[in-house]
Amino acid sequence: MTLTWTWRKFSDFSGAEIHEMSATRQRIFVVEQASPYQDADDLDQLALHLVIRASDGQLVAYARVLPPGAHYAESTFGRVLVMPQLRGTGIGHEIVRQCLEKCASAYGAKRVRISAQRYLINFYVSFGFEPVSPPFDDGGVEHIEMLWVEARRAQ
Repeated sequence: MTLTWTWRKFSDFSGAEIHEMSATRQRIFVVEQASPYQDADDLDQLALHLVIRASDGQLVAYARVLPPGAHYAESTFGRVLVMPQLRGTGIGHEIVRQCLEKCASAYGAKRVRISAQRYLINFYVSFGFEPVSPPFDDGGVEHIEMLWVEARRAQ
């Protein structure tokens, strides 16, 4: 399957594309994960959005990157999703790599803090993230803050 990877600002999206992005995030995070939470958090306007589409134009994966100070003191990324038909293909690893690169290139980030679903701790540890908080409930899903530090990764 050929995929198209595009970084976009919120202002670059049409109304239909914003609806598609929101509906897809709700399908995964609210419905599939049975997590009733407010997805529209007013951070989309500040974010850079990674949109991954299949050759037929279908949105199949997504993530957003935020500048330092928008959510945490550090740059962050989140809302990482992969549609079921592409899970297990390695696309999630590439999304994280792309997000770390974007944090560095767009914001000069040397530190990236994320809120990770607890069951994904080992996945993020494989990129050099370290847990930095106790587990907490976020919309009925257990999360933990994790921190990536460029200097540690270089060692």
